[in-house]
Amino acid sequence: MIEKRLRFTAILTGIFVLISLGVMFFRTVTKSVIIAAAENASFYKEVDGKEYLLEVSAPTGDKGQGTLVIPLEGGVNSDRITLEEKHGQHQFVLYIDGKSADFYSKNAVITDLECVQQGTFTPLNEKGLVRLTFQLDGLYENETSMGDREIVVSFKEPSDDYENVVVIDPVDEIGLEMIPYIRNYLNDKADIKIYYTTLDERRLNAEELKTLLADSHADYFIQLGIDETVESESGIRTYYNDKFFIRGFGNIQLADKLEMGVVSATEYKALGLAAATDNEELQASVVPSAFVTIGNLNNRVDHDKLEKSSYIEKCSQGVADGIIAAFNETNLEQQ
Repeated sequence: MIEKRLRFTAILTGIFVLISLGVMFFRTVTKSVIIAAAENASFYKEVDGKEYLLEVSAPTGDKGQGTLVIPLEGGVNSDRITLEEKHGQHQFVLYIDGKSADFYSKNAVITDLECVQQGTFTPLNEKGLVRLTFQLDGLYENETSMGDREIVVSFKEPSDDYENVVVIDPVDEIGLEMIPYIRNYLNDKADIKIYYTTLDERRLNAEELKTLLADSHADYFIQLGIDETVESESGIRTYYNDKFFIRGFGNIQLADKLEMGVVSATEYKALGLAAATDNEELQASVVPSAFVTIGNLNNRVDHDKLEKSSYIEKCSQGVADGIIAAFNETNLEQQ
């Protein structure tokens, strides 16, 4: 049943990511290090549900000056580390499969960065798997490398280095399931930067979303999920912001590119574009915005399609194709 599937999608998404998503490459002076980038690791169960404050020490030498240095137990290599960027919550998260659950109660991180407001660790099992969460004072990009029994992280504010920037908002668990596929599909597009409002069930409030769109210098705002309309309707429908008019390539044009991309990838029928009259997030956006719905939960045919990962993957590829097509058109207009 789709209802059960929706309840467990976050779990399946996390597992899928850890197994199959692309990896992020970072180079140090002596070696290349591979750290897997986890889109959603919420399937981990906490041992006692408690977070503990990390001790943060000021640098006594060069180590930790302008960077965040995180100690590692001996024998912990990059294969046992995954990272997660929670853009909307301004958090940098690491999952470290270590040997001792209390290692970080005895070992401090080192930094002089004012942007790092607080660090916590949460034991996730009794064997040494922990989650480290660093609360930042804003939106940052990061570069990560591994040294001798340590991870070194540097942060920088978003810049205009990226020609094309998208903020993606998965509005339900089907939307969340699409994220790993989109990430994987756009992984080799160095000129497209994606920020996500969430990687779990927590949604941003209006002010948080407004801040993320502004800080990221977003060109587009795209929501992903499912529709719930009358039982007789089945297919792909894309909603657009009909409140804020944008000259040239605007809300309708973005919605059209996304709809065509998904319909082409899935070979499923298009229900067409519709005004997002009840969608406050889209209505408040001042950049081209659209909400792609990949099926109607109340329709039997769509219900069955939403049960299939292959369909979710095709829809995700269609969204990515639509994003690329939209940027191709806007960049051509600007030439």
